[in-house]
Amino acid sequence: MRLKYWIFLLLPLTSLLLPSFFNSAEAADSDNIRGRAYNSTYGYISFNCLDDDMAGSFPFTFPFFFNIPACDFSQHGVNLSIDNNFSGMAWNPSLGFINFSSASTPPDNYDFNSHCAAVCNASNSCTACYNEGDQRIYGWGQVINGGDWIELNGGSPPTTMTNYTNPQPGIFSGYTSSTFGDISFNCTNDSSCFSDNYYVWLWKLELKEMSAPNWSFSDACSTVARKAVFKWLRRGGIQSAYRIIINTSNSTSSPVFDSGKISGTAAQITCPGTWCDFTPNYDTTYYWWLQLWNENDEATEFFQFDTNLTGVLTDNVAANNAASSNPNLTFTTYKHEFPSPFFTWDPLDILVGSSTAFISDSHYYSTASPDSNAQLCVDGICNFSWSASDATAIIDSLTTATTSITFANNLPQSVSLTVTDPDFYTCSTSSPVLSINYNLPIWKEVKSQ
Repeated sequence: MRLKYWIFLLLPLTSLLLPSFFNSAEAADSDNIRGRAYNSTYGYISFNCLDDDMAGSFPFTFPFFFNIPACDFSQHGVNLSIDNNFSGMAWNPSLGFINFSSASTPPDNYDFNSHCAAVCNASNSCTACYNEGDQRIYGWGQVINGGDWIELNGGSPPTTMTNYTNPQPGIFSGYTSSTFGDISFNCTNDSSCFSDNYYVWLWKLELKEMSAPNWSFSDACSTVARKAVFKWLRRGGIQSAYRIIINTSNSTSSPVFDSGKISGTAAQITCPGTWCDFTPNYDTTYYWWLQLWNENDEATEFFQFDTNLTGVLTDNVAANNAASSNPNLTFTTYKHEFPSPFFTWDPLDILVGSSTAFISDSHYYSTASPDSNAQLCVDGICNFSWSASDATAIIDSLTTATTSITFANNLPQSVSLTVTDPDFYTCSTSSPVLSINYNLPIWKEVKSQ
């Protein structure tokens, strides 16, 4: 019968049997990259000791069998910072530690740094970064024992990572190049996943971006102004549920809305909407928070919307900055409903070369009556802008409530009106396709001679 010994039985032997590269590297729990890459010469390269099965992976053979808890000897991990620079160590039983923050100068003398959003060079011991634009990984990793360099953007195809808008972000693929051969970062590279499902990925459930209110002038014009869409992009990890909290004060206590835990991988929630029975008030500043759950039903902390960090204010920016005492943490709703543009024309039978009157009958709302008692838009209160689809049409006045238009031909065309109210809220409308006719000749019956 084979006996399995726990690692403490080996401790007296470590000074004799274990190579020098078992010295501790960096803690794995705090690092956000996991998984294994593969090299045909040296086998698997582990990017986090949580995924490293050490038993049977030594470069020499023991006369007995044993179990080694993850991270006990080959403690290592690789991390991708919020500014997309790599750090930390990967591990291979034969190569030892592979450093992504080496103090040595890489072969290209940090030329790869031109692809990095943040500084990645000797000044911050950085040798690799991720470029969000082309989703490629640039730079180098260095094998500590022997000093061999691994070029992360030197394989074919080069190493990439799926961008944050993908359903499952943070998955690495492609190859690196080195003196000991290519390193594959994903089994999909060689279609071997059916037998060997290895890959490297961002495993922690982290956020790339939160945005609000995601409710534009066009949205407010077509429906209502009292609405907001809360969106988020994951940086990595798997989402199994989410929770949204909204409040008028900078506190999660006694919120105006708490969605509770909602199962699913959705990346937005609309208020009011299917999962949100909250309707924002007019001209009100709101804070909001997001909490996520991973595939193991473990909850993250609350992420707060913050434009200094990962927050993006998408609409009503000027009003938010003017109305809120804490604009980096808030979004502000519109003051009232948007104007309702409308116009008629006379005569209805439009003739080529004849002047046709176009008359605005548009209305607007005010702070005093944000969604009722609409007022008539008139010159001096609202701004008007007329246009025609045919540039040859002659518009008598482009910016008044009433204008006249003369059409030069009988091509089907339409007329548009844009109305801006006193708070600079703007909406547009267009006529249906207009039929424009030529004047019929005057027929006169003449007696035959």
